[in-house]
Amino acid sequence: MTSREAPAATGATTATSADMTLGSADLDRLGALHVQCIDDSLPALLGAGFAARLYAFLLGSESEHILCERVEGRIESAVVVSESPGDLQARIAKGTFPHLVFASLVALFTRASFWSFLVGALRDAAGGDEEPDHAPEITYVFTNPQLQGKKLGKRLIERVDSLMRERGIARYFVKTLDDPSNRAIGFYEREGFERIGVREEAGRSFIEFHKSLDQR
Repeated sequence: MTSREAPAATGATTATSADMTLGSADLDRLGALHVQCIDDSLPALLGAGFAARLYAFLLGSESEHILCERVEGRIESAVVVSESPGDLQARIAKGTFPHLVFASLVALFTRASFWSFLVGALRDAAGGDEEPDHAPEITYVFTNPQLQGKKLGKRLIERVDSLMRERGIARYFVKTLDDPSNRAIGFYEREGFERIGVREEAGRSFIEFHKSLDQR
């Protein structure tokens, strides 16, 4: 898996060199920012410690890519792209198993929202619906809420586009919560994504998008 930092930009955004790998402090920052920004996701429900372990796993995976934007040297926005999203959850479970078990046991006794998530996940599993073959897929993307509007997310999408073109990939996918108040819907549409359907997961509806790329 590749880990790439943002190119130098004007204003407050700065970046390290493109070949710098993410260090332990960066992984902790990614975990904390993930929990802050995507508080209803499974990694967030399991806590910042587990989320940092998750990003350590993703950093070592050949099927995932982490792209980050920094402001004054600190990660403030990130995206994870998976080239094999269909088995990603199984690989995460295997790769983080001891930490996943411990964090899950803690969450069972301390977070009511974790129970709700489990009920929805079990309902999906019982339904037996096959996952659509949507790959590559943006699995996580987030920006520090205090820095939204600074075009960090836009730069990340531009860099995902470039990465996909470099790898000869003609289109990629993303899904986001189907809620009128979800600002991500308009963001993806402005960035050239097209709606392709709606999918139910863990008791919630998600809009599915894809983006076709011209091979420059």
